Amino acid sequence: MSTKNVHLIYIILLLTGLLAGACRDDEDVEPRLPGMSGDTLSQTLIVYMAAENNLHGHMRTDSLEIAWGLDSIGDDCRVVVFMDDQKSSRLCVGTRKEPLQTVKTYEGNLCSTDGQTMADVLREIVRLYPARNYALALCSHGSGWLFDDLASASQSGSRRSFGVDNGYRSSSTSGRRMNIPVLASVLSGCPHFDYILFDACFMQSVEVAYELRHTADYIIASPAEIPASGAPYTQMLRTMCSVPSDAAAVTASYADYYHSGYGYFTYGGAELTAVRTDQLERLAQATAPLMNRLLAGRREIDVTGVQHYCLLPSARYTAAYDLKNLFYHALDSATYASWVRVFDEAVPVQLLSPSWFSAAQQGIMLHVDDIPHCGGVSIYVPSELHQSRGWNDDYHQLEWYRATGMSSTDW
Repeated sequence: MSTKNVHLIYIILLLTGLLAGACRDDEDVEPRLPGMSGDTLSQTLIVYMAAENNLHGHMRTDSLEIAWGLDSIGDDCRVVVFMDDQKSSRLCVGTRKEPLQTVKTYEGNLCSTDGQTMADVLREIVRLYPARNYALALCSHGSGWLFDDLASASQSGSRRSFGVDNGYRSSSTSGRRMNIPVLASVLSGCPHFDYILFDACFMQSVEVAYELRHTADYIIASPAEIPASGAPYTQMLRTMCSVPSDAAAVTASYADYYHSGYGYFTYGGAELTAVRTDQLERLAQATAPLMNRLLAGRREIDVTGVQHYCLLPSARYTAAYDLKNLFYHALDSATYASWVRVFDEAVPVQLLSPSWFSAAQQGIMLHVDDIPHCGGVSIYVPSELHQSRGWNDDYHQLEWYRATGMSSTDW
């Protein structure tokens, strides 16, 4: 056999091994526990994929990307993927020396957006795969803080919060979502995360970050839509698994992929930021008197010209305005200058592109017109137009609403 043929066979076997290592649904896989020598590793990266919806194909590709990227991570790290899609609910684990492989297939049809289910899965991962440091990626659909009204069938099919689980193994996007206070409660029972990466649309809102401030050092997310292909895990995995964690580098590796013209929509972009959670209470204190002044007596803030990330005439997504840009328009220059210093300390990484692709808004390009005065963190602005949708009342349940004293404004 020629040397050329030997090399060709080797390449084919190598590629076959990588593809076999993706997070598949193989009933006959022998349970193995990569990285389970009895030692606690430096880091466990948990990737939680709520994929029982129309993103299932993209998330299976994400699992392949993770499999391909494992050879770039350190020897003292592991990646654990929980995948819930059309086929099954399963747990996959890989390290630099062990390919990503299915180690458990759960019985029945788990609801990945149920709080108890998520809590049980995360507790099992932490118990089986201990580490001195943990990081978490949450992958699915998203719409920020907006509550999923489970009591209303018409609204539960459109209001997303985090994740979608349709419950019947299809690509439908009608199904159960997880409200952010529930997510915060679940994550409060886990070890503190170095960072939480939302690989989901609209999740970088100040309300979400504030709700999760005790669960992680940083929240990395987009205030806008992200392409369905999501994070480029092969390129990002080394940075995501670095010890100590570098939230700025993780954010940059995600943003650069799309800012450089790569990705599913090569003509688009991505709005990515990292929020430093230990500065959020200070930000709330600085924001409270300003919101009270602007909203006193149930006044409405003039949002003309303010950067927005979603304005749709439906109940599916709430209005999402850029917090930094809102105050740039609404405050005098001296007050804004004082406040923005606090904001910039709370949001040390602001990587915004001039445009991004919006599938929700009929497949058009949306734009950031004033990047220097935008911060990549959204905020809800109450309005009488939203009263009939229940958004103003739902907002009362959020810790950001209480921390900023908005109840005194009659909203």
